Amino acid sequence: MKKFSFWFSIVIVMLLAFSVFLSRPVIAEPITVTIVGEVNDQYQIVAKDSTIYEIADTEKGDEVLQFIGSVVEVTGQVEEKDGVKVLDVKSFKAKDE
Repeated sequence: MKKFSFWFSIVIVMLLAFSVFLSRPVIAEPITVTIVGEVNDQYQIVAKDSTIYEIADTEKGDEVLQFIGSVVEVTGQVEEKDGVKVLDVKSFKAKDE
């Protein structure tokens, strides 16, 4: 009976440890994407599928903002922060449309 109690206790402790591990928030890695969309005057790119990306405050991001009202193709990394998609621009080019 003591062996059963010992192993039962070990299993319970392991299950609790595993559940604590699973309950931690997962740290999202940035995803590299290419997006085609229109630059608006609110520091955003509105993609063709209507997804809105905030442009990160970087040197390349500032360059993209020179194309307000134009369609651009942007490659960069997207991170979601508080439900907002933030695009860190790595490269871009204006599209002819």
